[in-house]
Amino acid sequence: MTSEQISLFISVGLLVLGLLTALYVLQRVRAGQARRVAQPRPPVVAPTMAAEPDVVAAAPAETPSPFLPQPAGDADDLLRIKGIGPKLSARLAELGVFHFAQIAQWTPEQLALVDSQLGAFQGRPERDQWQSQAALFAAGDIKGYERVHGKLGPAA
Repeated sequence: MTSEQISLFISVGLLVLGLLTALYVLQRVRAGQARRVAQPRPPVVAPTMAAEPDVVAAAPAETPSPFLPQPAGDADDLLRIKGIGPKLSARLAELGVFHFAQIAQWTPEQLALVDSQLGAFQGRPERDQWQSQAALFAAGDIKGYERVHGKLGPAA
């Protein structure tokens, strides 16, 4: 074999290997999309629907709802929690989450229910340690908060 033939053989082999890899990746992506489509998201529960059957279907009967129909007194500034911005704060208010103490007291089941309602923000409550932050804010322990979660900004 000449060097040109060897070079051509290697080039064809790499091309075939690249095509097989692309097909494999495409197959994996399609399989992942099919799994996501097969798992429907639970319905969004508005806080004003607390007595309607849809809410009962969203949460198991033994898990009390983590949502309130309205704030008990003045709502807390949930923007103080690192990881909650204006969009998440508005979404939480839509769901019926208004207070630091409310977040701090979520059970694992309630946390999962809230997380399932956050759309693109799923996973943020655990990743950003909302419950730990909320517990410290609810207790008024700013020094403890800053020791665990870092300094607060000037607006705090």
